[in-house]
Amino acid sequence: MLTSKQRQYLKAQAHKLKPVMHVGKGGVTPAQAAELDVMVDSLELVKVKINPNSFEDEDTAAKALCASVSGLEHVWTIGHTMLFFRPSRTRDTRYPLPV
Repeated sequence: MLTSKQRQYLKAQAHKLKPVMHVGKGGVTPAQAAELDVMVDSLELVKVKINPNSFEDEDTAAKALCASVSGLEHVWTIGHTMLFFRPSRTRDTRYPLPV
């Protein structure tokens, strides 16, 4: 669970990032969850964008992705853009979280 200071830090770091994955009309698929698992392991902090025409809303998609990918933390949602974080399991973290 992230603290408010950690969320604030991650939101500031994510400002310059572009979305790396788009959720389409069909909602979150198992293939997208598997791809996000690989991406978040190398990037740690990822933005996911939901198509405005999607049948799934942002909260449902965020819960589905967090349930599908182990250790994934939903940091923030604004509009159709969600931010997720998971520290890397294979190397030192790029984003050392404040205590």
